[in-house]
Amino acid sequence: MRTSREPASAIRFLSLFLSAGVALFGCGSSDPVGDLPPDTAFQTISPTGPIEYEGKQLFPKCMDGSPYHFFAKRGSVNKLLMYYQGGGACWEQLTCSLPACDTSVDVDGSDNPNGRSTGFADLSDPNNPFRDWHIVFVPYCSCDIHFGDAAQDYPLHVEHRGYHNARVAEKYARESFPRPEVVFVTGSSAGAYGAFFQAPLLHKAFPRADFNVLADAGNGVITQDFLEQYFPNWNFEANLPSDIPGLREVLESGGGIPAYTEVIAHHFPETNWAHYTTAYDGGTGGQTGFYNLMLNGNNPIEALTWWEGSCAFNDQMRLQALETAAANPSNYRYYIGTGSRHTMWGSDKVYTDTTGGVPPIVEWIGDMLAHEPGGSGWTNVECSNCGLTLPGDVAPDPLAPPFAQVGDDVVIQCGP
Repeated sequence: MRTSREPASAIRFLSLFLSAGVALFGCGSSDPVGDLPPDTAFQTISPTGPIEYEGKQLFPKCMDGSPYHFFAKRGSVNKLLMYYQGGGACWEQLTCSLPACDTSVDVDGSDNPNGRSTGFADLSDPNNPFRDWHIVFVPYCSCDIHFGDAAQDYPLHVEHRGYHNARVAEKYARESFPRPEVVFVTGSSAGAYGAFFQAPLLHKAFPRADFNVLADAGNGVITQDFLEQYFPNWNFEANLPSDIPGLREVLESGGGIPAYTEVIAHHFPETNWAHYTTAYDGGTGGQTGFYNLMLNGNNPIEALTWWEGSCAFNDQMRLQALETAAANPSNYRYYIGTGSRHTMWGSDKVYTDTTGGVPPIVEWIGDMLAHEPGGSGWTNVECSNCGLTLPGDVAPDPLAPPFAQVGDDVVIQCGP
């Protein structure tokens, strides 16, 4: 079994705050560490700041100032899934004035994970490898990829407090499930970045666990202009771990996600790191939508014609995947699936899709969980005939290049 290289002295359960934390979070038990039965459904946790954690005062809240909530479910095996929800992003007056992201948590509606019936979100499916795990579901309402720490007046007043929200959820997980054997950190879309940036912090909370980190549809295909002009609005760098050499420097120098991944993969050599995406991840909220916006002077109208960025996204995404895999051959892998669907976590395609010669995603994740860094068995995956769209994939209506009708199929065609 893989073991973390974090020192044993890092194990701290914060006993000083434990009883207060239990009352605050509404666990319903004075012994969150004990041998408790699994939950039959997700419980709603409603933290109220200030909350003291790791020497910082946390003030969880959504972008519009409304209360933050998250969800947790105790499992029957000693393994922990941390899932970061997606939902767009905004970074200045225009993007934050549009419905570009979710600005509050709908406790009884779309943000509640109870009753999900597809993909890995369906915990009743016997094929779901995570069905018996402890799960902390971290909703997204800060529009800052789960790591912002700023109040901005654009002049629209915005609370980018994703870092606070995620850390409060981490505190709960640390106190409720303190010694998991395995931690799987993942998220979709904006939550994919949440997973990649919160994972180094989670290593400190669970220093003895085997770690796996998977970004679903968040490959970091962005422009240098965005990094320089808008990324700082989230005050992102303020909370980067200071004990990981080179981490801040690669972001300041414009290295983006590829350079960041290389640093963290080398710093945590026993952890498996991975990106999943379809070849032409589309839609206004998909990766091509945001990339097309960035390619065209941060004009949000360009997200509406997202397909115009499909080929440029594919070129840059593949280049980044190949370079990152070459730089981290021991413990990084990529999976590039067929078509234009944005995110896979909540889709039944995780069990069934083999289009373009790819293995089912569930098998690939199984190989990831079994993988010893430096070993074989968990491979990079790239589809053949990647431009073939699948049932349910997004496409412009009416069709527009690079989407075209070829016989009975809609196909994305790039190049001459």
